[in-house]
Amino acid sequence: MNILIETGATKSRSIGYSDGSIFFNYKNAGINATYASQEFIAAVLQDIITTNNVIVDEVQKVRYYGAGCMNLQNVEKVKKILQNFFPYAKIDVFSDLLAVCHALCKYDKGFVGILGTGAASCLYDGKDIIENAPSLGYLLGDEGSGTYLGKRFLTKYLNDKFEDDITQDFEKTFEVNKQKVLQKIYKEPNPQTFLSSIPVFMFKHRENAKIEQLVSNAFYTFFQQQKKYYKRFWFPWYFCGSIAYYFQDILKEVAGKLNIEIAVIEQECAQRLLN
Repeated sequence: MNILIETGATKSRSIGYSDGSIFFNYKNAGINATYASQEFIAAVLQDIITTNNVIVDEVQKVRYYGAGCMNLQNVEKVKKILQNFFPYAKIDVFSDLLAVCHALCKYDKGFVGILGTGAASCLYDGKDIIENAPSLGYLLGDEGSGTYLGKRFLTKYLNDKFEDDITQDFEKTFEVNKQKVLQKIYKEPNPQTFLSSIPVFMFKHRENAKIEQLVSNAFYTFFQQQKKYYKRFWFPWYFCGSIAYYFQDILKEVAGKLNIEIAVIEQECAQRLLN
């Protein structure tokens, strides 16, 4: 049996397969190799094995595509942990960006973007990533991502920029007030988890003009940031991630105004990686 693991920062999908047959298709917690401890990564892998009754000695190959795996140090970190769990398997570790390249571009050239909990982009030549924009994380970058949208929403909320019905529903949904929001951001661990949960609420109220404009501005900022690195977009864009997928009409509208071609938008890529 072979195992494919495709993971972003907040959720992952693991697929056990062999000769065209799928033995399990399992959703689990996400892993960002930059932030996740070895213990956390091991716990996620153990859950995959236990829940799906995987016989580790029979696993022949593991392909892992993950957030934070653009640099060699993180690749080696993840590979070592995987090898401990699957001692007889061939282990390959790639970045989550390369997952989108392999799944959506195949052998075509294009710009690839991830807009999920975080944001990332690269230029793919049909075989390799030949250039990628630096990822500054949710504090300093990730324009257009779930955490970025969450930050922009909270700024407006804390400054009383939304109508009463939006404010009241937000406080009821998340069981917060302004004081609790500040505590979640500055006092509690992993504030990005809270931030990245807010776009689900925003989608619920996406007909609100202020929320629609907020999302539009975020995507515009994303493209403007990419131009700093790539200068011009001479190939179409391929997008993956929940933010790109659920707000795709706004993403396409912003791209159209900037004369940017979008070829594909998908929520997830794992299933396509089996083909």
